[in-house]
Amino acid sequence: MPDKKAEDTLKNEKGNKDTRVPTGIVNEIGEPQKSEEETKSGYVAVIGRPNVGKSTLMNRVLGQKISIVTAKPQTTRHQIYGIHTEAPGQIVFIDTPGMHQGQSKALNRYMNRAAKAAVSDVDLILLVVDALRWTEDDEQALSALKGAKVPVYLVVNKVDKVPQKEKLLPFLQEVSAKYPFERVFLISASKDKGVDELVAGIYEALPKGPPIFGEDEVTNKSVRYLVTELIREKLMQRFHQEVPYSVAVEIESWEEEPRITHIHAIIWVERDSQKAMLVGSGGEALKQVGIQARQDIERLLGKKANLKLWVKVKKAWADNDGLIQKMGYKDEF
Repeated sequence: MPDKKAEDTLKNEKGNKDTRVPTGIVNEIGEPQKSEEETKSGYVAVIGRPNVGKSTLMNRVLGQKISIVTAKPQTTRHQIYGIHTEAPGQIVFIDTPGMHQGQSKALNRYMNRAAKAAVSDVDLILLVVDALRWTEDDEQALSALKGAKVPVYLVVNKVDKVPQKEKLLPFLQEVSAKYPFERVFLISASKDKGVDELVAGIYEALPKGPPIFGEDEVTNKSVRYLVTELIREKLMQRFHQEVPYSVAVEIESWEEEPRITHIHAIIWVERDSQKAMLVGSGGEALKQVGIQARQDIERLLGKKANLKLWVKVKKAWADNDGLIQKMGYKDEF
């Protein structure tokens, strides 16, 4: 399991931002803090096929955005830790890339390795699926559970989109027959339905012990990493189906001043035609991406940001193991 990173880690300026109390737990405000023997902590892997709402779920529990969320599948590319600390203890969520059948490119193979590695050396696994939908990619995610030695919860997301709830029972019976799930939870991560009950259930499965990370830490990823993800999110949101998966963002320079941060970032693509699309006529498309990203970056940093973007071409980088490592996609799990 990766060691705790001590430097350049995002801090929650207000400490424990999420103050919700899990079902069955008395509000501890004003009462003595629990001892290490009473608190619980552990790692929870969140796996599933692309676009089932894994990142939305983690962001909902944390009360802030750590993983980017778009309507496109395969948005998450790295293992991302989301750290949730409250009275009962600490949950370290591991948000993973969506597992999928296609492994034609080096980047796809890396993402599948990252997802599969997440189920090792954890205390609990959440398999997230869409209500009433089961695909070959769900089967691949399920296959990663073979040999798992920890409890697995089935988390059925987007139940708010099922008007006829009676249809859920046959679906639950079908999926539950595929694996001996410890528990089943019905949730809507986007609507915040059933999430508190899931969090309470997670604490029940975790071992007793002190927090793994500091109580004001919310992720293991650096602020610079989060900035590159915010830029990539805006690219995917703006271009929808047109944006290529083989887009990466790299911080070229970062300069801090008391009231402003100057950030220069490069957007890497594989073809000249992709560059032309992202830049747009007169640079207008890239300008709009920069404006939208800057707004989120300023909220993240808590101060003004001067963001400058360039689009550059590096042919076939997503299918070259050496190049994807240079882009930051390294096996660290």
